[in-house]
Amino acid sequence: MEQPNILWVDFLANATRLLEPEKMKELIQHALKCKITHLVVDAKIPYGFTTYPSEFAYHVSELKDEQYHTWKGRDFLQEMIHHAKGSGLKVIANVDVFAEGNGIDKEGMVYDKPEWQVVHYNEALSNMPTAAENHNDPTVFVNPIHPEVEAYELNIIQEIVRNYEIDGVVLDRCRYPNIYGDFSSLSRSKFEAYIGAEVKHWPEDIMTLEDKKPAFGPHFPKWAEFRAKNIKNFVKKAKNVVKTQNSDLIFTIYVGSWYPLYYNEGVNWGSETYQPTLDWTAETYHTSGYAEEFDFIMTGCYYPEVTIEEALMNERPATWYSVEGAIEMSKEAINGRIPVIASLFLKDYDNNVEQFKKAVQLCKGKSDGVMLFDTVYLEDYQWWNELEETI
Repeated sequence: MEQPNILWVDFLANATRLLEPEKMKELIQHALKCKITHLVVDAKIPYGFTTYPSEFAYHVSELKDEQYHTWKGRDFLQEMIHHAKGSGLKVIANVDVFAEGNGIDKEGMVYDKPEWQVVHYNEALSNMPTAAENHNDPTVFVNPIHPEVEAYELNIIQEIVRNYEIDGVVLDRCRYPNIYGDFSSLSRSKFEAYIGAEVKHWPEDIMTLEDKKPAFGPHFPKWAEFRAKNIKNFVKKAKNVVKTQNSDLIFTIYVGSWYPLYYNEGVNWGSETYQPTLDWTAETYHTSGYAEEFDFIMTGCYYPEVTIEEALMNERPATWYSVEGAIEMSKEAINGRIPVIASLFLKDYDNNVEQFKKAVQLCKGKSDGVMLFDTVYLEDYQWWNELEETI
């Protein structure tokens, strides 16, 4: 296949600009000129609201933030599909999976179903960010292994693939919020069943806090594996929903590239054939790898430093704190099993268009394509022409 050039269209960031159909058409034209092959269009946003009228979820026009009220009665997903039709652009619907609320505005499904919400190690830590989130990100997560949560999320994925002429589905936030959640009684009982033993000191045998930082307890390696297996089990079910509807649909996912820290998110996005030897991984951790379930993977190489050399010069903690190093880390963990699409956060290159172009070229040269997050920065920085020259 030709190298994918994927452009992400985040609803929250682009909703106001894309209110006018003319602006949607303009976006499609820009994308085509820049040799974009796939558009990722939000179907379900990080607070759990859908951009289309859903039988299950709240619509984005029901958000408290008034700027989204103008979307009442409209279907962002269908409108974007309509404008892309016949252009040759493939449309992938994005589903933010286990993110079901906005903690600032206290809205979302999690407030209707408080029993779904992640139980944190201690509630003071509920907003501790992972590397995957901004420090002020108000997203509230639900427990991936709650049976009602699983059924709900699969219903939404099924609703999308049944009702929309899309080319694929991408999962995002298909993870735990951070290392501090979930510590519910449900997770405890399921974990004890998983290891076939009682956890005598809960949660200290999993981890303790020292100077507000987690210190791994004796059960932590199996706990990390258990969490990753839970996510893998969901991924397999989601894949079944998508591929049963149409085996030609693309099934993909976005993750952060920082594999050695991904115990925070409770995910093993590597291949089953990749055996990491990190201080927190069990000998059988590789069995929780889910790469083989996807057609390709997008890994966030979200660093201002493009080359390993730049990361070393800036005294970053490891070489993978650079786009180049992150691609190497991604390819190591995926182990050649599926294509790796290196992904860029364009805000990292604000006021540095040359660095942006260098990053795009590196992704194209060293990985199997590029994903750009997000459209809003191409607009704000007026970088369409630069992107066209680079790709």
